Amino acid sequence: MKKTICILCALLIVFCMFGCAPKHEHTWVEATCEKPRTCSGCGETEGEPLGHDWVDATCTEAKKCKRCNKTEGNPLGHDVTEFTVTKEATCGDEGTQEGVCKRCNQTVTETIKATGEHKFGSYETIEEPTCTNNGKEEATCSVCGQKDSKTIEKLGHVDDGNYVVVKAATESSKGTKATHCTRCGEQLQTESYELSMEEKNALGSARSYISVMAFSRKGLIEQLVFEGYSKEASTNAVDSLNIDWNEQAAKCAESYLSVMSFSRSGLIEQLKFEGFTAEQAEYGVNAVGY
Repeated sequence: MKKTICILCALLIVFCMFGCAPKHEHTWVEATCEKPRTCSGCGETEGEPLGHDWVDATCTEAKKCKRCNKTEGNPLGHDVTEFTVTKEATCGDEGTQEGVCKRCNQTVTETIKATGEHKFGSYETIEEPTCTNNGKEEATCSVCGQKDSKTIEKLGHVDDGNYVVVKAATESSKGTKATHCTRCGEQLQTESYELSMEEKNALGSARSYISVMAFSRKGLIEQLVFEGYSKEASTNAVDSLNIDWNEQAAKCAESYLSVMSFSRSGLIEQLKFEGFTAEQAEYGVNAVGY
């Protein structure tokens, strides 16, 4: 009897747990385009999603759902048959053009890229080229004012081929001769030289002459030639003395003025007659205060 009561008690407990439990009430969330009706409590679904209600794409907007605003794809873009230029593009500035879209009737304005085609006039040299450096020429666009520059290739040296003394030889040491560029005067080819016996003797004679009276370079060479030395030996000897010819012109001018009167122009001509250059003669006359 006791065992039977226990079984009945167990059945009663089970009945109370399951049979008497309160029934679940769904809280429905309405269906959307992509989800069916769904219980927010237990997740149970009912029916099907609504599906999208599409509005076709336009020139400026993509395909779009009326319900959820989801978009798909891209706008169609305007379809303009013919454009009319409203502002011409230039080399430096953009232009514009307008047309009417045949789908939406909207006026469409587009940018026309700058042409980049400048109208440059004649080029003018702003930096002269030299033997060793490039020059530059420049032109200006008559439309936008932009400047354009070009390189002028350097000229390069022109060798005169004439070796002249740049460091005089003496009786005991060698000297140096060099050719020079006819444009810039830069030394180009160099070679060493030494005085021959005749040149050493001519040097001694030249030194003696220049110690007692003033000579121009030309005059001193001619004096040595008159003494019987060769023109080459006389020239090398005179150039080996490294004489200041401006100073010699001043001494010569002073010597002439000490014995007779001269006009300024007459004294200059007399110095030129003695073999001085025009520049040396001018220097000599200025040096004596004339």
